[in-house]
Amino acid sequence: MADEQQQPRSLREYGMPDANGVLSSIVRPKVAATHFELKPQFIQFISQDSYAGLANENPVDHLSRFLEKCDTMKLTNVSSDAIRLRLFPFSLRDDAKEWLNDEGANKYTTWDSLAKAFLLKFFSQKKTSKLRNDISTFRQNEYESLHDAWKRFKRLQRQCPHHGLRIGS
Repeated sequence: MADEQQQPRSLREYGMPDANGVLSSIVRPKVAATHFELKPQFIQFISQDSYAGLANENPVDHLSRFLEKCDTMKLTNVSSDAIRLRLFPFSLRDDAKEWLNDEGANKYTTWDSLAKAFLLKFFSQKKTSKLRNDISTFRQNEYESLHDAWKRFKRLQRQCPHHGLRIGS
């Protein structure tokens, strides 16, 4: 009813925030499904392996595990982006959650843009340089089997997929 008059507000009410001013940095894509719900068990499943943004955590590993979990959920008329963008905030905590909250309203409209921003924030140049150096100066340790050395080398490469080094040509 457009003709309804607004109820007068008290001075106190003008000074109180409302939910309309709380905006997410993630734009959640529209979903064509008639019945769409992210089950609390799945949200908990995502939250169990949350990323805090600590120096010893690897953001590439976090994204890999997050995508692995998200890819177990397929819903008719729901895009992968819609699922990932809705679930990603549940995979963060502490500094990482603060970063996402501080990014500004409606900044991320696709999964790719959010994942790229996440990696730019949490995969520092220092970390990249260290891992590139570890890869380029890799040596098999004394008493380490070739198999174990190879696994360790492949793990280093996975931790820094953007290392840009030509290996074995």
